Amino acid sequence: MSVLTQRRGDDGLPPLLTDPPRRLQGRGRPAPSSHKRKTTYLPVIVCAGIMGITMADTLAATLGVPQLAESGFGPKSPIDVQWLLTAFALPYAALLPVGGRLADVFGPRRLLTIGLSLFSLAAFCTVVTPLWSLLLAARAAQGLGAALMVPASLAMLLATVPTTRRAAAIGVWSASTGVAGTLMYALGGWFSQNMEIGWRVLFVPSAFLTLLLLTLAMTLPRPPHSRGAVPDIIGCLLLGAALAMLTWAIVQFPRRGWDPYVIGAVSGGTLMLLATMARSAYHKAPAIDLGLWRKGRFALAGTLSALYGLVSLPILVIMPLFLGQAMFRSPELIGAAIAPNAAGVLVGSVAAGRLIKRRGPRVVIYLGAVVIAGSCIGLLQLVVGTGRPLDVLQVWLPLNAALGLGFGLLNAGSSAAAALTAGPERYATAVGATMSVRQVGGTIGIAVTVVLLERPLVEAPMPGYTSVILGSLALAIFAGCLGLFFGATKPPAPARSAKRTPNRPEPRPAPRPEPRQTPRPASRPDRPVARTPVHPPIPLPRRAVPMSAPVGDEVAAEMLRTLKETTNRINLIADVLLDQQRPTR
Repeated sequence: MSVLTQRRGDDGLPPLLTDPPRRLQGRGRPAPSSHKRKTTYLPVIVCAGIMGITMADTLAATLGVPQLAESGFGPKSPIDVQWLLTAFALPYAALLPVGGRLADVFGPRRLLTIGLSLFSLAAFCTVVTPLWSLLLAARAAQGLGAALMVPASLAMLLATVPTTRRAAAIGVWSASTGVAGTLMYALGGWFSQNMEIGWRVLFVPSAFLTLLLLTLAMTLPRPPHSRGAVPDIIGCLLLGAALAMLTWAIVQFPRRGWDPYVIGAVSGGTLMLLATMARSAYHKAPAIDLGLWRKGRFALAGTLSALYGLVSLPILVIMPLFLGQAMFRSPELIGAAIAPNAAGVLVGSVAAGRLIKRRGPRVVIYLGAVVIAGSCIGLLQLVVGTGRPLDVLQVWLPLNAALGLGFGLLNAGSSAAAALTAGPERYATAVGATMSVRQVGGTIGIAVTVVLLERPLVEAPMPGYTSVILGSLALAIFAGCLGLFFGATKPPAPARSAKRTPNRPEPRPAPRPEPRQTPRPASRPDRPVARTPVHPPIPLPRRAVPMSAPVGDEVAAEMLRTLKETTNRINLIADVLLDQQRPTR
C-alpha cells in the first residue's frame, strides 16, 4: 500500500512512513498528545495568576496605608488614606456583574488582554506617580481592569478546560487568592522596609507579573463566543457613581454633619441607584440582574456574600494599623504577622469544597460564621488588654490563622450557595453577581471603619478598633443565623422499594406458557442445509376461536389441542415440500 492510498489522519494528511504502526500505539488507541496538556495547563496558569494578582494588589494597599500616612505623600491621617482601597473597590464592584457578558460579546481572550493591559499600565502609574490625586486615579483604573479580566478568566476556564478537569481548574483558580495573599503579607513588608522606594514596591509585582500574564494570554486559544446583547454600560456607570457618592457621604458625615454637600451626595446617590434598577428592569443585559435576585435563595446567598465583605475587609484594614500601633514598628514584622490569615483562607477554601459535597453549603456557612465570631472575641481580648505582654507565637498567630479559616469557609459557602441556586447554565453570572456584592459590602465596610476609627461607639483602651471588632462580631453572628435558613442542597436520595408485609406475601406473577417447539428432521449430509423460508401468517376465519382463548369444557379443550397438533403437522409438511422444490445452488 502506498503512502497516498493510506488512511488519512485527523489533520487530513496521510501518516508518514516514519510513524509507528497503530498496533504499537496502545492497540488502536491514539497516542497521548502533550499539546492538549499544554493547552489545558496554560489557561489555568494565566487565569489563576489573574486572581492571585488581584488579591495581592488589594492586600498591598492594606499594607501601604500606614506607610503612606507616615511618609507624608498623601493625607497625614490613616483614615483619609483608606481611599486608596476605596478607589479600587468602587469600579471593581460596579463593572463585575457585566464583565462576564462583555466576555461573551467580545470573546474572553480579547477581554483578558484589554483588562491585563489596563491593569498593568495603571500599576506602573501607581509606582511612579508623584501626586496623591493621580495615585487615586491609577487605583481606579486598576479596579476597572480587574473588573474586566476577572470574569473573563472564569469564562476562559469554562471554555478551554475539559469537563473532567473543570472542577480542579476552578479550585486552583479560587485557591490562588490565598497563595498570593500569603506571599504578599510574608514578603511585602520586608521589601517595603528594605527598598529605597518604600511603599511603592508593594505595587511592583502587580505591574511586572501582569505584563508577563499579558504575554501568555496572547498565546491562548480563541474559544467561540456568542454575539449577545451589549451590556448596559450606562447602568454600570450610574451604579459606580451611586456607590461613590454614598461612600463619600458616609465618610464625611461625622465631620460635616447634614450640610448641603452631604445631603446632595445622599440624594444623588439614591437617585442614581434607582435609575440603575429602572434600566435593569427592561434592558437585555442589565447592570443588575433583577431576575436572578428575585429568587429567595439567591438573594439570601448574595446577602451572605455582602456580609462577608462587611466583616473581612474592615478587619484586614485595621490589622496593620493595630499591629503597628500596639506591637510592631517594623512593616516587615507586620506583614509576617498577618500572613497566617491568608494561609487560613487557603485552607478554609479547600476544606469547604469537600464539606459542601457532603453536607451542603449551609453547614459550611454556619461553621465559618462561628469560627469568625470566636476569633473576633479573641481579638477583643487582645485589643482591650493591649498593655499586657503578648506571646505572638502562641496567641496572635493561631488566632489570626483561625480568623482566616473562618473567612475561607464563609466565602466558599456563600459562593457555592449562589452557584447552586442559579444553576450550571448561569454559573458565571452568579459568581460575578456575588463577587460584586462582596465588593460593595467591603466598600461600605471600609467607609464605616473610617467613621468608627474617628468616632468610636464605645469607651475602651483602643475605642476605634474595639468598635470595629464589635461590629464584625455582630455581623458574623447575623451571618451564621442567616446560614441556618438556607435549605440543604443535597442531591435527592434514590427511591427505596416498598417494604414487604410479613403477613401478606407479595403475589407472584403466573408463569406464561412457553411456545411448544416441534423438532424438525435432520438435514441430509450430502446436500447443503437450506434456510427455512419465512411465510406470511395465514389469517384466521372471522368466526374462528382464538387458540389461546380459555375453554371451560374438557371436550372442547381436547378438540382444540388436537386441532393445534394437526395444524403444526400440516405446516411442517408444507415446509418440507417447499424446501425440496427450491433449486439448490
